[in-house]
Amino acid sequence: MLSGVSILCFAASYSVTLALEVSRLVFRSGVRGAVMLGFAGAGLVAHSAFLYYRAVQTAGAPLSSEQDWCLLAAWLLVAVYLYLVYYHPHAHFGLFLLPLALGLIAAGTFLADPEPFARGPASRVWGAIHGVSLSLGAVAVLVGFATALMYLRQARRLKHKTPSGRGLKLPSLEWLQRANSRALVAAMLLLGAGVVSG
Repeated sequence: MLSGVSILCFAASYSVTLALEVSRLVFRSGVRGAVMLGFAGAGLVAHSAFLYYRAVQTAGAPLSSEQDWCLLAAWLLVAVYLYLVYYHPHAHFGLFLLPLALGLIAAGTFLADPEPFARGPASRVWGAIHGVSLSLGAVAVLVGFATALMYLRQARRLKHKTPSGRGLKLPSLEWLQRANSRALVAAMLLLGAGVVSG
């Protein structure tokens, strides 16, 4: 059953979610939020099944190819997106996070090598720590980048005294600043751990 899950399954779900996020800028809908969460959640479940199947079926270390790391980073971004949308349903996080996740999926599909890295048994533990730290650090950098873009957009709106109204809704500047600084600290720690363990 899991072998039938392809990259197209979750990429299409995330694309529909992004289209629904964009439609929030144009018109209001009472059911769109639930449909959006449904598509994103279904995509995350399919994405999880795909990664699990790859981990089980791959010879050698699980999830040890460039393609797998790109797809794992995209999975983490979508998980962050779902968490943020659940707690801040009126903010447009998807306009910033979903294109990054889709970009990672495209890079993993078309640019990254699907073959597992060659590793000796003794270096597997450090290799796993290295890979996971760098992957999580890259996700933290992307989250920091997205919150910085949202901060700039929100600051511009406030500077020009534009009412929030129907358009793009973002969290407060204080929340965005806190989220950005936390993401950057996490990125620094995780990337440092990845470099040291490499």
